Amino acid sequence: MIAQSNIIKQQRSQRILELFAIARQRYLDAVGNPRCTPSGLKKDDYMTDEEKQEALVLGRQIFPQEYIDNRKSPKIYQITAWVLATARNIKYPPVES
Repeated sequence: MIAQSNIIKQQRSQRILELFAIARQRYLDAVGNPRCTPSGLKKDDYMTDEEKQEALVLGRQIFPQEYIDNRKSPKIYQITAWVLATARNIKYPPVES
């Protein structure tokens, strides 16, 4: 059951990374400067409304409510690193609760 849960979380994380990669490519096609990043403000994020909504839903499914409520906690950075590493199949130890 836990393995299945991790597989689903990994698939969701991978999809979020795909959405960000699509937006990044749109930015590069439009601006062409790989050293700069978009501001992330509306109309400067290079994601469609549907992609933004999908990323938001996936993020809420991946990250526990504790993460969302306490975004400034140092533990949050460890959780984020673990989720991204899982999506990229990098072996980092899980965060202890």
